[in-house]
Amino acid sequence: MVRTRAGSQAPWLSAGLLAVPRATESNLQLTSPLVWVMVAIGAAGAIVTFAFLVYALVKFRDPETRGRRYG
Repeated sequence: MVRTRAGSQAPWLSAGLLAVPRATESNLQLTSPLVWVMVAIGAAGAIVTFAFLVYALVKFRDPETRGRRYG
């Protein structure tokens, strides 16, 4: 085993650490699927709410207003 000074190993050590790929995922990569699930749940809720609104407007409209002119 050859002994070298610590100063000569520092550039190789830092270059070696920079070249190592990260094995862990970032916080964004970890939470992205959860965010998409929450967006899908929100969109589904909005669609159901809007569909119920349209259904209520069609089902419970007043038949006496048919043919009446407004304005």
